[in-house]
Amino acid sequence: MTRNRAETIYDTPLPEELRLAVRAQTQAQIIECLNRFYMLETEMWGKPVDALIVRMVVQGRLQGRLYDLSALSAALGLPIATLHRKVADLVEGGHLRRERRGKSVYLVPTDETCGALDESFEAMVAALRRLYRGGVLKEGEGDGPFCPP
Repeated sequence: MTRNRAETIYDTPLPEELRLAVRAQTQAQIIECLNRFYMLETEMWGKPVDALIVRMVVQGRLQGRLYDLSALSAALGLPIATLHRKVADLVEGGHLRRERRGKSVYLVPTDETCGALDESFEAMVAALRRLYRGGVLKEGEGDGPFCPP
C-alpha cells in the first residue's frame, strides 16, 4: 500500500547547484531570525551577557533546576564578581528576583520576564513557520519589531 503525501524539496533529487542555493537561502533566513531575536533580547534585558544570564535562569526554572550564583558562575564560565554585579542590575531592573530556599538563595525570573520571553519565542516560531512555508522575511515587514508572522 502506498501512502499519498506531499513531496517536499527534500524528497526529490535536486541538482547540486539548486540544493546549495536552497541551503544558502535557508541558512540566511535562519541567521536573520536569530539576529532579530538577539536584537529583541538586547532591547528587553540589556547587554548580551545580561540576556545570557536571564535565558539560563529561565531554562533552569523550566528544567526544575534553580541556580544560585556559584552554580550560575560555573554553568556560564563567568567570574562570580561579574555575576554579582550583573545579577544585582537584573534584579533592580525587575528581570530576576532572589528566592530564599532553606540556607540557599536562588535566582528566578520575574513573571514579567517570563511573559516577555514567551512573546519573543512566539514571534520566533511564527517567523520560522513563515520561512518554512516559503515566505521571505524582509526588514520592516509585518506587525511587530521582530520577524513577521
